[in-house]
Amino acid sequence: MSLRTAGRQAPLLLIGVLLFGAWVAMNVFRVFEAIPSFWSGGGGTVGPTWVGGLVGLLVMLGLIGLLAALYGALSESSPTPDTFPPERGGVR
Repeated sequence: MSLRTAGRQAPLLLIGVLLFGAWVAMNVFRVFEAIPSFWSGGGGTVGPTWVGGLVGLLVMLGLIGLLAALYGALSESSPTPDTFPPERGGVR
């Protein structure tokens, strides 16, 4: 299935997935800017710390990876699995 086919069959779902990916990508930069500097002591023990920001970034980058895998599945030319059992040439 290609992105064009996905757009024809489920346009709202495709738009939603693309908008979600853009929103996550924008929030990666926002969270990165909000992380206190590791070298300045990490921002103390109250409020956001660099460890929490790093975990948030890792989660969002994982979501972007899943969206990239979804894109790879959508751009696959033949989504059908191979036949089972595999056919052998002339041997039964």
